[in-house]
Amino acid sequence: MRPLQDLLDAHPLPDAATGGKHDKGSVVVIGGPPTCPGAVILTVTAALRIGAGRVRAAVDPAAAIGVAIAVPELAVFPWNQKASPPPDVLPHLQSADVVVIGPGHVHLDDPVVRSTAERTRAILVLDAGALGSAIAVARSHRVVIAPNPTEAARLVPLDDDDADDTRDEEALARALSAAMGQPVAVRGPSSVIAFENDAWHYRDAPLGLGTPGSGDVFVGVLAGLLAGGCPPLPALAWAVQLHADAGRRLSET
Repeated sequence: MRPLQDLLDAHPLPDAATGGKHDKGSVVVIGGPPTCPGAVILTVTAALRIGAGRVRAAVDPAAAIGVAIAVPELAVFPWNQKASPPPDVLPHLQSADVVVIGPGHVHLDDPVVRSTAERTRAILVLDAGALGSAIAVARSHRVVIAPNPTEAARLVPLDDDDADDTRDEEALARALSAAMGQPVAVRGPSSVIAFENDAWHYRDAPLGLGTPGSGDVFVGVLAGLLAGGCPPLPALAWAVQLHADAGRRLSET
């Protein structure tokens, strides 16, 4: 396993896009049940701050007005996410560069996740309540995920011989990437990114990242990088690094 810096050095961040918002990629975030609308607020704010050109959100009708007021530059559409996407959400799914599914949900039904995925050609970032569909959806779509070790262990339970390693980020990342056939990150006390036969580790994250909402910010950073044209593997690497840098700066102040 190699240090994350090797991956960052091999894939410098692309130059910031010039021009208007239409040149900087579009993100749609689907989540925000009434019990946790703040997760979507954190995700869309991070995507906007990292440079995504257009960001839209589909949230539960009970949360829509509050989310729209909290992030005035955001277009918000009501959807209770217990059935397939409604007609007014479909055009945004079809034009998006990145679709994030799951922030704020404890569980999102697999048919809802799959029906959403089938209606877009965007890169999919599955998070929180949508993670359970990741392996199945990855068979036919580009899917990027960055679960914590507990979430990853639910997706790829390790063999009995590895029972003591259920929080081993490297073992989980390698198993999950193999199951999906795509790059993944597993973010715990250490973060490990794995793809094919390679893995990279990052062990310098500040303690301040271990706080509620931190993962929602990470997902927004990841989505914004992907929307700006960064491929999934380096986008995961830069999201890990930038998220840690932001957390370190905040902890110092």
